[in-house]
This record gives sequence, structure tokens and C-alpha cells, in this order.
Amino acid sequence: LAQAAVEIYGNQTSLASGATDHEGVTMLTIRYRLGTWILVTAAKRGFITNSAPWRVNKLPLYASVSLYLLPERPATLILYEDVVQILLGSPGARNQPRVQFPRKAARLPRSSTYNQLSASLTSASNGQEIQGFPAFIGADSNSTSIANSSWVELVPIAAVSAHLFTGNGTEVQLSGLIQFTIPLAVDPSFITGNSVPAWRFDAKNGLWVRSETGVIKKEGQQPYWTF
Repeated sequence: LAQAAVEIYGNQTSLASGATDHEGVTMLTIRYRLGTWILVTAAKRGFITNSAPWRVNKLPLYASVSLYLLPERPATLILYEDVVQILLGSPGARNQPRVQFPRKAARLPRSSTYNQLSASLTSASNGQEIQGFPAFIGADSNSTSIANSSWVELVPIAAVSAHLFTGNGTEVQLSGLIQFTIPLAVDPSFITGNSVPAWRFDAKNGLWVRSETGVIKKEGQQPYWTF
């Protein structure tokens, strides 16, 4: 994939960055200390950012990391008088992710109107699909250290990426209450009312950061995670 932004992080700081060529390849050089973890990330507009952790105990002469970028899915955008909904398929479709937020939460540029907006919404709830999202390594909010020892390995039940764009492709920033409803794989361990923390990906350091707390709900036999 050409012109993807590639960045390498260590100790939550950027060590090197670059962009892929027409063959989807780039070469970056870093100073590396044996046994320490680094994160290699790749990102491009219209695709889900992906990343991979990397560590060796014997210094190689050369190392290659390959990352697959999952295309974002175009979404249905519905504007009501008071709220905006982003969803896949038609309204009322079952087993589909959806996002809802107050209309006033969208900070539109002066030159844009609501009828010019478009959206993308991509979710995953099984192992193969989830691998298309950044490596689930979180920053320990209880630690004051920025060392690798403060990393937390997360076990995701689902992942979601949603974006809102103006007519010229500028991403619209949102503020206030934003509600996500994500369908989950049917699993007897998902108990209605159970709390599950939500984490957001921070592109500044390549880690997931604790954000909200969601709740498991059910519609019939289908479990959902809302937050």
C-alpha cells in the first residue's frame, strides 16, 4: 500500500517515521536496546491503523515487519432534528454496529453543511477481524512511569472505528456524549449488565488508553456492548 505513514514507538515516544513507496515498502533505522519492546504502526486515510509489537534478544542485521491495513467501511448517515446516527445497512437492521451523538456535538467548519457529510464505520468481534486493528497494548493508567513495564496486554471482546467527514474530506471533530452499540459474538460468558472497560487508540504513542466503561446488553439472544 503506497503512501502509508509508518512510525516506530519505544517508551511511548516516536523513534522513527516515514512513508511507504509505490510498492508499499519503507526502511527505517533506529537505535535499539536488546530485550526492549517497540511498536511498529502503519496508517493511511481510509484504512484502519494497524500495529505490531516487536522485541529481540539477539541483535539482527536486518528485520522486516509486515502489516495489513483493513479498509474502512462506508456507513449510512442519518440526521434527525436532535441527533445524528452512523450505522451499517438500513435503519433497524439487526446485528449491526451503530453510533449516535447529539447534532450539536459535531463541530462543522463554517463552509460545510450537514447534507455534505459522509461517514465510515468498521467493527470487529472475532479474532480474525480484530487482527486488523492496532495491537491491543494499553498504557497502565495507574503507573507514573513511561517505561515498557507500564504496558498492559488487553483482551478485546470487540473493536470499532468510526469517522465523520465533510464534503471535501476533512474529518469532523465531535464533543460531548457519543454512544456506541457494538454487536458481539454469541458467548455464554457475556452476561447482561456486566461492565466492560472501553479503550481508545492514541496515535501519539501507539497505545490504547482507558476511556469509558461499557455495559453488556442483549436483544433476544444477540449480545451488544454499549458505551
